[in-house]
Amino acid sequence: MEVSKVPPGDASTARAATGTVSEQGSRSATVVAPPADRADIRPLDISGALLILLAEVRAGFDLPADAISQSALMQSPVQAARELANMFLQALPEDASNTPAFTAALVRVEAAAQASIERAVGVVTQWQDVPAAVVDAAKETRALFLSALGDDDQNPLWFRPEWVGLAPGFQRFRRRRRNARRRLIDPDHLPASLDEDEEFR
Repeated sequence: MEVSKVPPGDASTARAATGTVSEQGSRSATVVAPPADRADIRPLDISGALLILLAEVRAGFDLPADAISQSALMQSPVQAARELANMFLQALPEDASNTPAFTAALVRVEAAAQASIERAVGVVTQWQDVPAAVVDAAKETRALFLSALGDDDQNPLWFRPEWVGLAPGFQRFRRRRRNARRRLIDPDHLPASLDEDEEFR
């Protein structure tokens, strides 16, 4: 007895079924595989997070790339906050003889500092699978940096050996800011420079 051959219709059905299985397999593989734009994203460590903060603030101040020190890798919030404070001083104008111009620049730089550091912490916080310790380091850096911009001369940061070099620049910055604020209160007082030490009467 001769074995009947599979009818052509059945063969095409079998091929179609095979194709369907293959397509389903492909779709399943696609679902399992990570998206291409996230496949190479590595977990963010503290050093990487601190570099993000530095880059965002540098861009906020519109400083050149070499404004960030290349001498050492950022390993701690204190180290990164010092670098941010140094960039803040670089962003301020050297000349304080033109009070309106300096005051306008000061307002712009302080606003850029606040906005860029907040933006940077947001980037770190939203990073894929970021460890809590990394987020904490970014937030600590933000707090240290903003505290350095305050009026407190007794901030513990200024007693750290690595911060001593910035102290004169920040003393001058605070003096200029204080005199600019006082000048707004007493516009009739017209000293030659915001660097003067004379007290307003």
